[in-house]
Amino acid sequence: MIVRGSQAAEREEDAAAPAAGPGDLRLRNRERPADVPSLGWNKFLRTLGLKPKPNAAELAAADLGRARSLIRLSTWPRSVGILVANPKGGVGKRPLSLLTAGVLANIRGGGTIVLEVSDDPGALAVRAEGPAAAGVAELLRDMDEIRGAGQLAGYIAQQTSYAAVTGTAGDREALTGEDVKRMAALTDTYYPVRVMDSGNQPSSDAFHGALEVTDVLVIPVLDALPELNGAMQLLRHLHKLGGRAADLARSAIIVRMHDGRTEDPEVRSYADQLVETAGVGAVVHVPFDPHIAQRTTLSFGQLKPATTAAITQLTAVIVSQLNAALRKAE
Repeated sequence: MIVRGSQAAEREEDAAAPAAGPGDLRLRNRERPADVPSLGWNKFLRTLGLKPKPNAAELAAADLGRARSLIRLSTWPRSVGILVANPKGGVGKRPLSLLTAGVLANIRGGGTIVLEVSDDPGALAVRAEGPAAAGVAELLRDMDEIRGAGQLAGYIAQQTSYAAVTGTAGDREALTGEDVKRMAALTDTYYPVRVMDSGNQPSSDAFHGALEVTDVLVIPVLDALPELNGAMQLLRHLHKLGGRAADLARSAIIVRMHDGRTEDPEVRSYADQLVETAGVGAVVHVPFDPHIAQRTTLSFGQLKPATTAAITQLTAVIVSQLNAALRKAE
């Protein structure tokens, strides 16, 4: 997993920050994990009173511990929105939506919902765990009657990661921007974090509605020309819109997904150059995982450890970006 960009540096700065006041979003220093855990042979040497240099596994475990602490301890003055988007299909939008929400919910003890905000019906409910008796269409139909979390629970699929998911349970009409904003307003009453799984049309009304309730933009790509061009198309569209949309483009997190297919060295080099000059906030790599590649129901506990670590580090970058965005808005 590789992180590049200002958010990676800010994450380290946040993790090392001194004790903060109630309105500060930085981590409290006293709540940080130990900098370097003792693992393997080094653990034995330390029991003998020796002080070996940290090995690669210990440094990786310490970095992962700092990422988990940042995710667990960060707080915001309101509910926050994360939008996962790329106009090209098959780049991993739904897995990334479910898995980043899974990390957030797993580490923070719940409090995270994934919403399908694609204009046309998507497959979020298919990739999520558990059958969905109701979803987006039913939620919009009954929204004015929902008065509590117990009622809202009838429109979600609960995940073993502790995340909640609202997708499409059957047929539905195309979503509008107003539909998306209404769903966001309702779910924000009960969930501090909202992850939105978008469709393939960035010019749609639903997508523009999602932009209005987004704090951090996440763009998954593959090292393939159509998917890379789709990401650049999205960034150009956001810059053209200007204002808040352009700000989201500048602070976006590009996630380079690896799906197990052979990656052409020339295309990979082109991807490196394209991403490097995209003017985004950070770039993160997520390794191939056969469970994601199966394109069936995703269960957080079935990921390989390396994938879980990479998604956790990605989520820490997202949280760092959320912290920066909320501080900027104060």
